[in-house]
Amino acid sequence: MSRQPSRRQFMKSTAVAGTFVFAAEGVHAQERNWERGGLPAPGKPDRGTINQRHDVLFAFDDVGFEMVRGVRLEMVRPDKHADNPILERGKAGEPDAMRVAFPSIIRDGGRWRIWYAAVYDNWMTSRVGYAESDDGIVWRKPELGLCEHKGSTQNNLVKSIRGLSTVAVIRDEEAPPERRYVMAGTDMSWFKKWARDAQPMTRIDVSPDGLNWTPVRDKPGIVPGVDEMICLYKFRGNYHIAAHQSPPILHLPMQEDIPNLMFTPRTFVVWRSPTIDRWPDGNTIAFFKPMRSSSPYVDGWDGEQVHLGASVLPYRNVCVGAYGQWHYPQHRDKNGKWVYDDHLVSADLGLVVSNDGMHFREPAPGFTMIARDEELRWDRDHKDNKDDDKILLVQGPIINTDVRTHLYYTASTPGGNTGKPTANMGLATWPRDRFGYLSAIDETRTAKVTSCPLEYDDDVRLYANADVPAGSSLQISLMDEHGLDVLPGYGAAEGGQVKESGLDVAVDWKEQPLLPGGRPFRIRCEIKGKTRVFALYLRSAK
Repeated sequence: MSRQPSRRQFMKSTAVAGTFVFAAEGVHAQERNWERGGLPAPGKPDRGTINQRHDVLFAFDDVGFEMVRGVRLEMVRPDKHADNPILERGKAGEPDAMRVAFPSIIRDGGRWRIWYAAVYDNWMTSRVGYAESDDGIVWRKPELGLCEHKGSTQNNLVKSIRGLSTVAVIRDEEAPPERRYVMAGTDMSWFKKWARDAQPMTRIDVSPDGLNWTPVRDKPGIVPGVDEMICLYKFRGNYHIAAHQSPPILHLPMQEDIPNLMFTPRTFVVWRSPTIDRWPDGNTIAFFKPMRSSSPYVDGWDGEQVHLGASVLPYRNVCVGAYGQWHYPQHRDKNGKWVYDDHLVSADLGLVVSNDGMHFREPAPGFTMIARDEELRWDRDHKDNKDDDKILLVQGPIINTDVRTHLYYTASTPGGNTGKPTANMGLATWPRDRFGYLSAIDETRTAKVTSCPLEYDDDVRLYANADVPAGSSLQISLMDEHGLDVLPGYGAAEGGQVKESGLDVAVDWKEQPLLPGGRPFRIRCEIKGKTRVFALYLRSAK
C-alpha cells in the first residue's frame, strides 16, 4: 500500500531560478498604472506569467495557512467594468449573432487573444470565434478569411473541422511548435443522448498559431464519458480537463430513482493526464454543492448544483477557480408530479480553491462572487427588464497582470436556459490576487496566522500582498516546523515588519533577507489594527 505524502512533503518545493522579482510599489500607485493600462505595449513580450513566478499562500487557503488565532476571513467581490458588456454578440447574420459564449483568453506576447463559442442559431451549429485586444477591455474581431459562414469567409471564425459549443485554449510552451496551442471543447455534433452508454463529446485540437486547428482525434472517445467541459489547464506538468457531469453518468450518495434527468445535480469533475493524446478511463469528483438533504429527491433540497465545473487559474502550487452556482428550485405540477421548467433556472458565480489541482472546495461556503441580478444593469438585450433575474452567468477565464486580476464571464437574457437566449461577455476585476483577506477580529489585540510547514532547496525571498494602514502593524516571523519556536535571526527583533501597503512588499530580516534553505519552517503573521493580509509569495532570489 502506498503511503500518502505528508503535508510537509506536499508543500516542499524547489524555487525556479530566473524568476522575475518586481519592486514593491504602493497599491494606489499600482491602481494608477491600471488606469493607464498597466500592460506591456502591443508587440512587446510579456515577462512571463506572473502566477507561475512564485508559490502563493492565499488568505483563504486553509491548507496553506493551517493555524489561526483571533483572525477572520473576508471574501472580496470584484469590481465590474463600467463598459460591460465588453464583447457583444454580433449583428444579425454574423456567426455570433445569438451568443458570445464560453470565452477562453490568454495573454500572448503583447496581445490578449480570445477564442469563444460563436453561436449563430443553436448549440449544434456553433463555431469558434476569435478576437484580439491590446488591453483586455477593447476587443476587435478580425476578418480571418479561414472559415465559411453563409457563403462568405469575411468573418472572425478560426479554421476547424467543426465548431465547439464550449471552448478552452492554452498555449503550451513545452509542446512542439505544431502543437503550441491546445484547444478542448464539447463537440455537440457527436451528442446523441445523455446516457451511460452515450459516446463522449470532448474534442481536443492543436494548432501552431491559434488560428488553424487540427483535431488530435476526429472521432469520439479521446476522453471517456459524456460531459460538458469548460476548462483546460496545466498544473504540475499534467493536463487537466474541468467539466460537469450528472446522472445517469455520475451518481452521488443516495442519488437513485431519477424521476427526470434535469432534476439531478450537476457535479464538477476533473480528468488528468500527462499527455493530451490519452486520458484515463475515469475522472475525479472535484466538487459538488452541499445540500439541505442527502438526496435531491427528498423535500427540502434547495436545488443547488455546480454548473460546468470551474474555470481554473493554476499557480505554481495552488489552483483558484470560478464556478457556476446553478439554482433550480423544486417544482411540481398541481398533481404533485415533478416538472422541469427551464425558465426557473439561474446561475451566479462562486470561488473554489485546490491544492492538488483535482479536489476543490469553497473557502467560504455559499459565497457568491458575482450575482446574476446585477447584470440587469448592463446586458443590452434586456435593459428594460426590472425584475426577472433568471439569468445564467457562465464563468470564463481568470487572468492575472502585474496589478489586476481579471475574471471574464458571460450573461444570458432572462430564462437563459430556455428557447434561444442571447449572451454577451463582461469583465470584473480585483487588485491582483485580492480575492479575500485575513484581519484581526479584535483590532486592539494581536491576531496570529501560521502557514503549513514549507521547505525549499534554493534561495527564496518572501513578499506580502497586504494593506497596513497607519497605526496598524504586520509582523512576520519564521517558526520551526512544529510552530513552537522562532528560528534564530527570523524574529521580530531582527526585522520582518511590513511597514507599507502593496501587492508585492519585500519582507526582510537584518542579517538574512533569504528564507532558510534545506530545512522546514513555518511563516507566522501577527496582525494588529486594520491590517489586511491577502497573500504571501515565495519567490526565487536568483
